[in-house]
This record gives sequence, structure tokens and C-alpha cells, in this order.
Amino acid sequence: MKNDFMLGYNLELLENQGAKIPLLVPINSHLIVVGGSGSGKSTAVLYWLYKIRNYGCKLYIVDFKASQEFEGITKKFAEFEDSYNLIKKFYDDFLATPEGGDGKIKILLIDEIAGLLTHYSMTKENKAKADEIRNIMSSILMLGRSRKCFLWLSMQRYSATVFPASSGSADNFHICVGLGRLTVDGRKGLFAGEHLENEEDFQFGQGKGIVLIDGQPLKAVIIPQVSKKKLLNLLQK
Repeated sequence: MKNDFMLGYNLELLENQGAKIPLLVPINSHLIVVGGSGSGKSTAVLYWLYKIRNYGCKLYIVDFKASQEFEGITKKFAEFEDSYNLIKKFYDDFLATPEGGDGKIKILLIDEIAGLLTHYSMTKENKAKADEIRNIMSSILMLGRSRKCFLWLSMQRYSATVFPASSGSADNFHICVGLGRLTVDGRKGLFAGEHLENEEDFQFGQGKGIVLIDGQPLKAVIIPQVSKKKLLNLLQK
């Protein structure tokens, strides 16, 4: 479908029927993905970036921990202390974008957002930056869709401290993905009130998990096995 990209395959249909049925999601979506070490989270993010490469998106990528997994994909890239400034630049771009957008889909990807906020919250000087980043993200989640500006977040564990508890911002994600075995709190935070039939029968692991797509029931998903190095090389071209 137009303006959709492939998130992965329906894991339930693949395991039960051997059928590779793509799970398609709209590119005009806020996305959050959670997965611990070894869950395949970073490979999944690279895979999704690869799947949207032909849409001509304007990408801003924040890799606070300098994982080197996103280098060379876009010139709008930041690590370490430069992360705050790039987030601010995206926000300025967002504010300058009129209702209906300006012809470009704009995506701000922040890898390990919880770690970034924790770092800035450690000192009194930078705590204001952490609060400002939270407010910026909340504003994008609330108003971004009408301007074709979207937020993609990646983290190891879901944490309610990423957004103010009363803001309701987290409810504005259109695509929520949990890879590997989630903690009880992590699952509750992402998929509260949602149930996947026979979920206990699935062996979730690397590249396998559950996804909640706006307007659809909870589903099991598997990300195609592709090497991170190959994906990065393709994205750098």
C-alpha cells in the first residue's frame, strides 16, 4: 500500500502455516521499540530505515552512546553531548513546518533515549535539558502527525520516566514493538490491556516479539534476519 513499509512478518502465521505474510505499517507514524541486549532491536531499526529509504525522508539520528550503528546514514547525526543540539534542531524544523507538511517526511530517531535522559538528569546544570527534551518529544507526539514530523524511540527497557506521567504522550505512538522477552513492567507499559492469544506458546527471542499497530489487535512479529553490517553499508550509499 502507498506510504506503507514492511515492519516484519506475522510470526504466528509463519510458525503455524509457514506463510510469510508481511506486516505493513504506515510511514506516517510515531514508533517506539523496546528490547534488551541480544533482542535484535538495533538490527530491526536499521531494517526499518532501509525499508523507508525510497521515501526521501529527512532523517535526524541521535546515537547518544556512540554505538557506531547509525554512522553515515544521514548528515543530521549526533553523539554524546551533541545530542541535545540535534534534538533542538529537529524541533526548530518541526516548528517551522506548516500544517500539512512541506513535502518531506521528517523523522527524529533517538537511540537509547532512557540512557540519554538519565545522563542529562545527573547534574543540576543539565537537568533542565532533560526536561526540555521530554517537552519537545511530547510536543512532537501530540502535533507531529499533521506536519509529517515523527518521533522514533529505541530503548532497552520501557520506562515511564521518559515522559511526564500526566502528559499522556506515550499514548500517541502509532507503532509499539517489543522484541525478545519483555519485563512485566515493560510489557504493561507498552501493551497495557492488550492480549495476544496463545502468547505463552511463542518462544520470543532475537528478532521476535510483539507489536501493537494503531487500530489493530496485538500481533506477533519476526524481523527478517539481515546482518547489521550489510544494512548499514546499504544505508550509507
